[in-house]
Amino acid sequence: MAAVPTYVQVLLPVKLRWIPTYAAPAALEPGQRVCVELGHRRYDGVVWCRQERPELPPERIQPILSVREDLPRVTAEELRFWAFLADYYLCTLGEVYKAAYPLLKTRSEQTAADILTRLQARLEKKNQQLSGKHNERVIQRLTAERDALLAEIAGYCHSERSEESGSFGKPQDDKDGARDGGKPQVRLGAAHREAFLPAIREALAAGRQVLVLTPEIAFCDSMEAFLRPEFGPQLQLFHSGRTPVQRRHTAERLRSGVSALVLGTRSALFLPFRDLALVIIDEEQDPAYKQTEPAPRYHGRDAAIALAGIHGARVLLGATVPSLETLLNIRSEKYALAPVATPAPRAEVIDLAAERRKNGLVGNFSRKLIDAVRQSSGPVLLLRGWEKPEALQEEADTLFPGRDIRIKTLAALKREGADGAAILAVMQADALISRDDFRADERAAQLLGTLGLFAPHILVQTGVPARFSGERSLDDLLAERQQFGFPPCTRLVELRRQGSGEILERHFLPRDRSLAARKADLVSRLAPNTYLDVDPLD
Repeated sequence: MAAVPTYVQVLLPVKLRWIPTYAAPAALEPGQRVCVELGHRRYDGVVWCRQERPELPPERIQPILSVREDLPRVTAEELRFWAFLADYYLCTLGEVYKAAYPLLKTRSEQTAADILTRLQARLEKKNQQLSGKHNERVIQRLTAERDALLAEIAGYCHSERSEESGSFGKPQDDKDGARDGGKPQVRLGAAHREAFLPAIREALAAGRQVLVLTPEIAFCDSMEAFLRPEFGPQLQLFHSGRTPVQRRHTAERLRSGVSALVLGTRSALFLPFRDLALVIIDEEQDPAYKQTEPAPRYHGRDAAIALAGIHGARVLLGATVPSLETLLNIRSEKYALAPVATPAPRAEVIDLAAERRKNGLVGNFSRKLIDAVRQSSGPVLLLRGWEKPEALQEEADTLFPGRDIRIKTLAALKREGADGAAILAVMQADALISRDDFRADERAAQLLGTLGLFAPHILVQTGVPARFSGERSLDDLLAERQQFGFPPCTRLVELRRQGSGEILERHFLPRDRSLAARKADLVSRLAPNTYLDVDPLD
């Protein structure tokens, strides 16, 4: 008697608004990896769910080609996280799957599976050799070689043993979250990183897993220098600068449930955590957390908070100057604010228009900046915007002969640091604010907070001094957003043209129970060659 096929929906790394159904010869579980065919192409897919009564007639449903037992299963928490991203950021599950398991990652998994197959074949041959008659010296050598193979095989398949046991991590008692009512806790001030250490120590001492997110690789480097001396080999790095083998090794450690501290950029959100106890989001206000291309166009900070909720993990956010989204959550008591240990740094603001009117400019330098540099000792870092580096360096050498004057862009500053500069001077701060829109004043406050991490004395030359003076508080900016119905008091969804990213429409949606229905309506009316960007930043 022929076996009755079962039906499953299989998630593919393809932009589809529907999930294809396939026939399987035996029952499959969500998260299992399978090989299927769609449009005469083969894909490694993920079983999304079983389907008792498929909408298509059985004769039109293709069979699964094979079950990929050699590839690790996708955890239930990963699938829930993917569903959140697709739903909130208005993209397809296939696009999320492709981001979570890009081709390079899948190939790396396949390479690991191929290596495992070869190792198992070598082990079988070694066992056959040991079954023969040998002298004591040969037996010792063969036994040592067999034990080495067994250890190497264990390194590749420890995650599979964890999955077969049915364990998805230790039970969550939420004792960490109970300390602050289960709310994300915000740490502000220039020394906010110090406040992360006790929570990390506690989670690792309990044998659990921790994720520390930074907005860019440059911040990863400085955070690694901060964490490595204490946590040593427990610290795992995960970002695009790591090799596929290094990234796969980190994923395997987490999948096996081993205690680890992972430091990475937003791509680390897609790791297969099994026992996540703590999520830390450093410099939560940084716009680099926003993924712009390709889909899913998610915000790393908000996605990390959702991931922590799925795992029942505690959340800590750190910033010198918080985002208005975080400030609104503090004011509405969704987030808890820890006491501020150190105030946000202030900068000396130089009005370029006023300096120009009184002939106070020498090329790109105001006389106030020139005096400050001449009165200082130690290296000086000039942060350029529109200025040409060669011309700016020539001006600096003329004005300050013999002084250590360095010139960097903002990106280079984040990547390389300030190298102990005594003064950090922004030559034209307006060039560092990407757009003159409703977020410009918030971006200016956050820029000053970031710069304060790199040098003790900050000078800012600008044509809009009110924007950088700090006279308007973040609460003032939040009240203004409320008055005009701008984010974070509403949700911004932009309709953009595929390819160019040109903004075709902007929708400010109320943050109430109608939000999901309004977003679904926008999806239903989506024109060809366009896409929706939720919570865009630029």
